[in-house]
Amino acid sequence: MPQFEQRNLRDCLGTFVTGVTVITTVAANGVPVGVTANSFSSVSLDPPLVLWSQALSARSFPIFRDAERFIINILAEGQAEISKRFAKSGADKFAAIETRRGIGGLPIIVGCTAFLECVKVATYPGGDHIVFVARVENFERTDRKPLAFGGGRYMVTHAHDLGAFSPGKALAQLSHVDAVRLVTAALPEVSSRLNATLGIAVWGNRGPTVIAWEPSPNPVTTDLRTGLVVSPLFAASGLVFSAFLPREKVDGHIEKEIAALKAANVSTVPSMEEINERLARVRSLGVSRSVPERFGSGITAYGAPIFDDTGQVAFALTAVGRNSDVGEDERDPFPTALRREAQALSERLAIAARGAIC
Repeated sequence: MPQFEQRNLRDCLGTFVTGVTVITTVAANGVPVGVTANSFSSVSLDPPLVLWSQALSARSFPIFRDAERFIINILAEGQAEISKRFAKSGADKFAAIETRRGIGGLPIIVGCTAFLECVKVATYPGGDHIVFVARVENFERTDRKPLAFGGGRYMVTHAHDLGAFSPGKALAQLSHVDAVRLVTAALPEVSSRLNATLGIAVWGNRGPTVIAWEPSPNPVTTDLRTGLVVSPLFAASGLVFSAFLPREKVDGHIEKEIAALKAANVSTVPSMEEINERLARVRSLGVSRSVPERFGSGITAYGAPIFDDTGQVAFALTAVGRNSDVGEDERDPFPTALRREAQALSERLAIAARGAIC
């Protein structure tokens, strides 16, 4: 038999993204029992069979081994806390959880994406697990998006198909909604590669506006607000738009910012010459840099442009990190990697617009 480090094998298997279920039944004494599992899978439609597996060491294993029936509750995207609750042993897991009675009085968790009421038909040994095979007797589904799990973290699902595009157009244009969906869905994987807190900003009615954050495992701050309108001159994401958008779109916002600084009697108001030099540097290096005071000392933010399929800047990909991790110069390795990630996202938008698979 090959020898593996169990942790490494588990990490490899964890790259297979799954849904999340809570399996519920009732013990012989009438007490409801539940356990979180992502080992659920369909087996057959005719007859309707499904399976899931449980560790022999699980405290609830004897109950599920002896139970004739169980319910597979497929959790919705807002039910991560329920998943965490049933993944732990200890206190009453059903406390404060809304349920209703299913066949045989078994508990159905309210608010799930779907549930299947099952009767066990077979069990099979599987190493340190037992595989339960069951026949579906009743089921129900809703339009709620399912919760997902992969790489050791909870995820939300997004439709992959961005729809058909008109072949009559010389250059198909990706809708803004689909572009936002594609870019925000990519944030977790990019954050994982860079090991940094990331944000996505768009150019809104009031200027550069943050619409999404993806915190790193060790975020530099918990003050990550969406809908925040940032400076077009002093924020990393704002500098990206000021540098790459047509000047007629940004000049009014820049002038308004300068006027506000003068009205506040700020002593270091940049001149237009200084501003133009700063924006030329951003365009030359393909990345912006700022020192956001709201995050405290020793923190640097970088921004890089994400272009849509027409070649216009659509998003600013922003990273926030400690100076020791991200460096203090736009030519350091970290901002260079950020620029490459933004370029890769630009390419994905262009591919999506051509109707290809991203």
